[in-house]
Amino acid sequence: MTDVLHDPETGGSAELTRRDGGILQIRYAGSISLAFVEKTADRIITRIEDGARRILYLVEDSTPLFTPAELTDEVRRVGRAGNRQARFAYLAPEDMFTKHFMLIEAAAFNEGVTVKFFSDKAAARAWLTEDN
Repeated sequence: MTDVLHDPETGGSAELTRRDGGILQIRYAGSISLAFVEKTADRIITRIEDGARRILYLVEDSTPLFTPAELTDEVRRVGRAGNRQARFAYLAPEDMFTKHFMLIEAAAFNEGVTVKFFSDKAAARAWLTEDN
């Protein structure tokens, strides 16, 4: 099942799809506001409550209208819904990576949330599906 959400503020979108291996994939496209990320997070949390434990965010086709630091609270909020059983991978182009991603990973880790940023899709999928 695929859910498509649209950011009424910017025209951006998010597509949530369950993929092979039980991975919930979220593909953001276009300009994305923080309010839209929060709205999308509510839908992701519902999917986590329904059993999703491997989450892959694809952000390479999006333009965030917020800083990575502003994303930290949402990463932690969604992560807490996983109750230490879920893994979250973000796939972003290398030029999008900043030191802020390391700070997000550290902040999430401090709350028991397993989050990692990747620039290679195969590596992200492998990490999501490896045994803990």
